[in-house]
Amino acid sequence: MAITCEHCGTEQHIGSLSERTAAFCIRCGSLLDSVEPMDLTLGLAWTLAIFLLLFPANLLPLMQASIGTQSRVNYISSGVSALWSEHWPALAIMFAAYAIAFPFLRAVLMLVVLTAIRIRRRPAWIGCVFRYAQAIELWAMPDVLVLAGLVVYMRTSVELQGEIMWGGWCLIAAAGLHMLSPWCLTPHRIWHAIMPDRSDPGGAPVISCEKCNLTLPRSFLGRRCPRCWKRLFYRKPDALHRTAALVVASYILYFPAYYFAMSYTLQPGGMKWHSIIEGVRELFDAGYWELGIIIIITSILIPLLKLIGLSWMLMSVRNASKRHLVFRTRLYHVIHRIGRWSNVDPFIVALMAPLLSFPGVVAVHVGRAALPFALVVTLTMLAARSFDSRLMWDAVQLKENAHG
Repeated sequence: MAITCEHCGTEQHIGSLSERTAAFCIRCGSLLDSVEPMDLTLGLAWTLAIFLLLFPANLLPLMQASIGTQSRVNYISSGVSALWSEHWPALAIMFAAYAIAFPFLRAVLMLVVLTAIRIRRRPAWIGCVFRYAQAIELWAMPDVLVLAGLVVYMRTSVELQGEIMWGGWCLIAAAGLHMLSPWCLTPHRIWHAIMPDRSDPGGAPVISCEKCNLTLPRSFLGRRCPRCWKRLFYRKPDALHRTAALVVASYILYFPAYYFAMSYTLQPGGMKWHSIIEGVRELFDAGYWELGIIIIITSILIPLLKLIGLSWMLMSVRNASKRHLVFRTRLYHVIHRIGRWSNVDPFIVALMAPLLSFPGVVAVHVGRAALPFALVVTLTMLAARSFDSRLMWDAVQLKENAHG
């Protein structure tokens, strides 16, 4: 079978794979295809469990905090209401999408796909539905919300009485299943179940769909992929210009995201501002150094890695640099996958604002850094999606051909 690596663009031939085997690119080492055992009935039950757990996770209270006889509980929707009431509509919409809408939507789309496969129905649109489910996967963030909730619980329990409620436990269960679902439901196997790979076109030039990796003759360029309906291009259109614009916008927002406070607390003794660094210091002072390290990684190191890494890749394409080409390709894949975890801090603010609202005692409000920080996270995720790592290999190849 002929196949084109989606990461470096190398055309190569692989044989039929047996179960529990995988094929890797001979040039950059990226995964080309794999055949993993997958019980569709188990996968369908797994996805249904996620879908059902999301209902109590959203309808029941997540946590409770108490001061003396006063107590407050928060829901996921409480964060949306708190952000909206404090006149941060963009933050409220992003939080609602990442924490509520996208997890539900992905679960529904996956149920449709797996049910169709299970009953041996293959409507023409099923591949398109699975492509959308794959696209939403990085933007559905119940696992990020759980990490933010854990930080809020630990920080709250230092001075208050905190308790995880039934909604919180259901969210933890749903997030755990969501994180493990790629191992239970391997995308390659689902694509094969939707439409088997085509035979080798006999030495003719080929192209592989960047979404489902279906190998097709080069004559399909500009047409729709018959498996996932994605329009086929040799490379992503305007990838460098779009990525550069998003990276520049992220750099502009980077300074206010770290200079201003993510939140501020009103107490009888006055106002206290909380920056990202201040939140880390509080976790270390309370003895939760593990969580402090996690926040340093997710909120400081990952955004910096994304900006520096994407800038390096853009410059390498312009300079046709051959140095560390394989490493840059693998770094791009890492940046593409981990960027979502930087939303921990905006989620912390959304969860704390309604939970720590005791009239006359303490109240938490959204700071000016929350929106620019959330935008940095979103824009860098979009930049990683718009970049095409194959352009780094193309630039080197063009340079070598010119000198040859």
